[in-house]
Amino acid sequence: MLLCLVHLLALSSCGKTASPVSLTQETDSLTATLVVFPYPPVPMRDATLELTLHDAGGQPVSGAKVRFDLTMPSCVSMPPNRPEATEDEPGVYRAQTIFTMAGAWQIDADVSLAGVSEQLTFYLATK
Repeated sequence: MLLCLVHLLALSSCGKTASPVSLTQETDSLTATLVVFPYPPVPMRDATLELTLHDAGGQPVSGAKVRFDLTMPSCVSMPPNRPEATEDEPGVYRAQTIFTMAGAWQIDADVSLAGVSEQLTFYLATK
């Protein structure tokens, strides 16, 4: 009986993906939250980067130009992976990309607004 219960529990978790993780970074003027779908990202499959920006007062930051730069700190010779995001709703910027390998990734987000540029850095790992 116990063996059957363990087997059923194992089967019930098959095929489920982990919930997205929100990675947040704050500067003097911005709070930025990055969510990656699916999470964890799977190498060589489409992934969406969603960056939500709020100002110091908690209001959405609209009209920014957001460009991502994805690198693997342990791998120096990688082709560029620099998707540019579009603002899909006030303060929410999305870009499509592909993580080319499994392992630890660094995601730099360059946020430019009204001639001022902020550099944000997030870390995650693929499956």
